[in-house]
Amino acid sequence: MLFTGACVGNSDKKAAEEPGTPVAASKVCDGAFDAPAAEALRRLAGTDRFDESAGAGKTGEAAAFSLPKAVEGLHDTYRRRSACWVYKTGDDTGEPLLEIRFSASQGYPSGTHKESGTDKVTYPVGRFAQVGPNGADLFFQCSTKAPTEGAYIGDTKYVKAELFAPLGQMRGDTKDHDRMVILNSISRKLAQTAGCAAEADLPAVVSAR
Repeated sequence: MLFTGACVGNSDKKAAEEPGTPVAASKVCDGAFDAPAAEALRRLAGTDRFDESAGAGKTGEAAAFSLPKAVEGLHDTYRRRSACWVYKTGDDTGEPLLEIRFSASQGYPSGTHKESGTDKVTYPVGRFAQVGPNGADLFFQCSTKAPTEGAYIGDTKYVKAELFAPLGQMRGDTKDHDRMVILNSISRKLAQTAGCAAEADLPAVVSAR
């Protein structure tokens, strides 16, 4: 199931700690947003002050998001993977502006254009990239080996990046493109961390649709 139509789970939100010191868009998610992605986040949020929350680690302890941890957890179950939760500073709704996770994947969806009769739009990024009302998905080639013990999924050739970012919380006139710019940027950084940047071949610039 694609994350473009998914919802964040209550148990995951309960695993998050209270937001800490506000940071700029370029510093969230382990500093994985390049200049265009940081600008896209500012546009979507209407601010440059954000809070992050730490999720539960593999043993249940609080664990802030980091790219190395995200790579390490690619073959874990959904709830044990490192996640980046970003909130607008001062927003007391308790709902994240965006949530990002990565997972190892055996394959990727087919399709190169907007599906007929849907509100989802694909982008020429990675093996498959799509934006919908609730977020975006990006599949890219990145061969990874599962750990010898405790893996939820075995060796794979692809990585799936998931962005939960509902349209109702977004601002601006380029919401689809901005969300894909953000997901592509952090995916590029994860691919670099995993040593598969050349294999992933993700673009430095996401073309507008």
